[in-house]
Amino acid sequence: MKKFDNNLLSWLISTGLDEQRARFYLAALSKGTATAKELADELGIKRTAAYDNLERLREKGLLQVVKEGKRISYVALHPKELLKKAEAQKEQLKDLLPDFLAIYAEKSSSPFVQMFTGKFASREVYEDILKVGEDYIYLSPSQLTAKMVDPVFMKKWIARRVTKGLHSRSLRVRGQDVPDISEYNQEEKFLRQIRYLPSNIDLKGSIYVYGNNIGVISTEKEDSAFIIYSSDLAFSLREVFEFLWQVGMKD
Repeated sequence: MKKFDNNLLSWLISTGLDEQRARFYLAALSKGTATAKELADELGIKRTAAYDNLERLREKGLLQVVKEGKRISYVALHPKELLKKAEAQKEQLKDLLPDFLAIYAEKSSSPFVQMFTGKFASREVYEDILKVGEDYIYLSPSQLTAKMVDPVFMKKWIARRVTKGLHSRSLRVRGQDVPDISEYNQEEKFLRQIRYLPSNIDLKGSIYVYGNNIGVISTEKEDSAFIIYSSDLAFSLREVFEFLWQVGMKD
């Protein structure tokens, strides 16, 4: 049996192929164009055992069938196309992640946390809010949050939120450094309500509650963000928010 790099085999197997089909793909890749018999001979197995494996690979889009008269050959998906296919699957999974998490939340009582760090950490929270697609509430020291979010991204994100019809209620801490930007501060036009906490209260991060999720964005000093999936914690934070909303000042 022809030997292949174990790293290549391991990666293909991790995508869901069994070892024999992974070997067929690599054999086809090494041949360029080959018949079922040629591939079976290459791997040292009977031709009759090859057809099912080749058909499964074709269904997965990893092989293409080429017919030339009575001759039927197989061509492996180009490695660059394989990369594109993996990246497309990753993007699809990213889009479907909220749906998977919703099912997880229904079946499991165990919460879990995702942590993000770096320049764009806060974007993960905002994108998750749009994916969940429900009205949300949040507590925020606006002058600190503004330093964690690129204003160009934020303006575009707010426009996307408004297009989706998502309303927000915001409890904020007053600060002299809050940007005087209409997208941040106008209420009715941008589907938001704002109330302010008493001046003696201080916050070091923003907390968003949406669906069964809690998004937390720390200050520029920590440069991190978290998404917590917990129906109980989300419920409890909503109760706290509603109490503070009653004592919050409108202006």
